[in-house]
Amino acid sequence: MNADELLRLYEAGRRDFRGENLRGQCFKGKDLSGADFSGADIRSTNFIHAILKESNFSQAKAGLQKRWTIFLMALSLLLSGISGFFSGVVGYLIALIFDSSSFDNQLSGWVSLVVLSIIVAVILRRGITAGAVAVAVAVAVAFAVAVAVAGAGAVAVAGAFTGAFAVAVAVAGAGAFAGTVAFAFAV
Repeated sequence: MNADELLRLYEAGRRDFRGENLRGQCFKGKDLSGADFSGADIRSTNFIHAILKESNFSQAKAGLQKRWTIFLMALSLLLSGISGFFSGVVGYLIALIFDSSSFDNQLSGWVSLVVLSIIVAVILRRGITAGAVAVAVAVAVAFAVAVAVAGAGAVAVAGAFTGAFAVAVAVAGAGAFAGTVAFAFAV
């Protein structure tokens, strides 16, 4: 039974919807007071802000559908992999800081970590959009420094900024996607 049909029957006075298949339907903000959904399949059904006073949901099948569970598990695995990759990148940048054989490597490591820290702080404080602007500014500054100095050190710094840009864009995209998915499932 779809949501429109159920709402039409509810308005006509029917309150008994025992055993009905309501999987994935949306009753957002609707008044379903006193309805009996005993034994109904309400998996992935949206009851946000619905008025459900004295409604009966005993033995109703609720929760996520199997395909959503599989999707969330795959997404969790993907985000774990991305997190591991970025942990490796940060580890590499820290290793550059302690490379005493090359001042250029130390400078690149410090600059990259400072830029990444600023970008993460902006994203956490202002959101993904402001973080993207911060990344764009960081890339523009890195390019300007590389062109102005035109030396090997400047190219290394620009490379570090470019790496920081790629990392920040990937983190912002993954964070936005994860936030969207989490919000959707929270709803």
